[in-house]
Amino acid sequence: MDKMVRWRPFRDLMDVRDDFDKIMEGIMKPVENAWNHDKIPAIDVFEDKDNIFVKVEMAGLKKDDISISLSNSMLTISGKKAETKEEKKENYYRKEIREGSFSRSVELPCEVNRDKVSASYTDGLLDIILPKAAEAKSKEIRINVK
Repeated sequence: MDKMVRWRPFRDLMDVRDDFDKIMEGIMKPVENAWNHDKIPAIDVFEDKDNIFVKVEMAGLKKDDISISLSNSMLTISGKKAETKEEKKENYYRKEIREGSFSRSVELPCEVNRDKVSASYTDGLLDIILPKAAEAKSKEIRINVK
């Protein structure tokens, strides 16, 4: 004898809605990231034998509006771009200049000598030099082959 199944027309509809929500989340996540991407500064991180270098584009900020912190192996750069008052008497065709605060963190590839970290800010470009700790510098080991 077949087992009776209670008819629930909305249950199937809810399953479809859950699937739809997952699809929309997959579509919208990259769009949200693109929207947020223009609020954070572009950053380059590279190294040589002795140092890690970080360059950050921060046009329109004053050096007093920038904060740099180092916690364990995480370098965090944050700042606040002063808000400009939108003039109501002006007719804006586009308003793309971003305002407000941001924070950007980067995990460093090795330990650094915290006492010798230096930073400079010129023409909208922040340069940070992080000297590698002695134990983090690569060492050459000679192998004698017999």
